[in-house]
Amino acid sequence: MADVTIARPGQFSGAGDLLAGFLKVFAGETITAFQRFSVTDGRFITRSISSGKSASFPVFGRTVAKYLTPGKSLDDLRTNMQHNERVIVIDGLLTADCLISDLDEAMNHVDVSSEYSRQLGEALALAYDCSVLAEIAKEAINATPNVTGLGTGGEVTRTIPFASADTVGINETTAKLIYDIALEVKSKMTKNYVPQSERYAFLNPDMHSALATSLQFLNRDFGATGTILEGNVVRLAGFDFIECPHLTTGGSDNANVYQGSGHVFPATYAAKNPILFCHRTSVGTLKLKDLALEKARRPEYQADQMIAKMAVGHGGLRPEATFIGTMTKALS
Repeated sequence: MADVTIARPGQFSGAGDLLAGFLKVFAGETITAFQRFSVTDGRFITRSISSGKSASFPVFGRTVAKYLTPGKSLDDLRTNMQHNERVIVIDGLLTADCLISDLDEAMNHVDVSSEYSRQLGEALALAYDCSVLAEIAKEAINATPNVTGLGTGGEVTRTIPFASADTVGINETTAKLIYDIALEVKSKMTKNYVPQSERYAFLNPDMHSALATSLQFLNRDFGATGTILEGNVVRLAGFDFIECPHLTTGGSDNANVYQGSGHVFPATYAAKNPILFCHRTSVGTLKLKDLALEKARRPEYQADQMIAKMAVGHGGLRPEATFIGTMTKALS
């Protein structure tokens, strides 16, 4: 018996895929870029202004105590405290936007607006992070005290010997050298009278993972705060260790800032596996316009425009509270 002829409503022009014309059912799930969290927001000094192009961040020095003997005047003993300031300027209006056509949105079975708006906001959050981290690095290598007598930061470096089989990376040798650097920075900060609380260390993922190769940094019996399950060392030598994949990226679009010179991470240190050690007071952020999202109609394009924007500036405040740790492999 011959095959029965059956109608094929899904086939175009009687040829090709039998299912080509059938509706593709939306599964209800979308795959988007991983969310990028800020690692610096809320950890440093922030000042907001309602108008203006810059703001002054005052820095105070110290005085000394003296004994007042009978018959003497305090006027003869007084030592004036030194003062200084750092002026932080607004970089300009940093923006990220997208334009969504009505036709594309109508044909799409996915609501893209919410995801686009989140990605735009995250782009600015990342730019914020990168600018702050660049200013920390610049302040660490600043050899001029903000106020005479308060001191400066600097570089603390270690080298893996050439004879060692290890290179700088995810291994226990690197972990122990990171800890060695952290202990030296801890000592230097304390000598500069930097408060023991609110000290941070920002490092790239390889350096952070290296710490987890040494069980003594994970073992709670030794007072460690990390876990083998997560491989996450969160505190060591008095510092909160914060993993940061965009550590050396630098601020966005530095060539087009409205004021200042942008936030470029020092190139000399970018290839040395840097670790940024700092205190909450080491850098400051000035906000004229906080992160905001705006949606506007563009009738000439029959499209909706989504804009993320903010106007902020960043700058170093206390070099004595900022250090950069570096690590390299010795050459033959």
